[in-house]
Amino acid sequence: MTQGDRRPQAFERGQRLTAAALNSLVNAVVSILDRRRGPGTQQPLNMLGVLQSDLYAAVDWKSDPSTAVVRIARKNTAGNYELTTQEETVTNRFENISIDAGALIGIEWIDGEWQPYKADCSPQSESIPGGSAVDSLLENQPPGGPSPP
Repeated sequence: MTQGDRRPQAFERGQRLTAAALNSLVNAVVSILDRRRGPGTQQPLNMLGVLQSDLYAAVDWKSDPSTAVVRIARKNTAGNYELTTQEETVTNRFENISIDAGALIGIEWIDGEWQPYKADCSPQSESIPGGSAVDSLLENQPPGGPSPP
């Protein structure tokens, strides 16, 4: 049976589908559901994990991204996250963002590859609780910026 069949053969009671026929049926049903829902209505696929190595900034986002391996975390029966043995390759197309190994990272499936969409800052980050590093640098400056030399 294929999606194009308008009059598929009738099944008899007790008849079993072969693996190929079952796969064909699944593909036909998925195709019909996709057409009814319309393009772009599926929920995105996102996961959390821990980077196993540094994920460097891309040299060129279109043609020279960087990659690293992320170990996937899943919730256990108690509702807490734990690392699994599943690993995925994440592709970084950002030219100004690098993420350190060991960082918690959120990845999503975009155009056939896992890409980062959020990440936890490393402890060596320049952010300061209650303000940014830039704010702390500017605290001692006179209004209008630093005085000319």
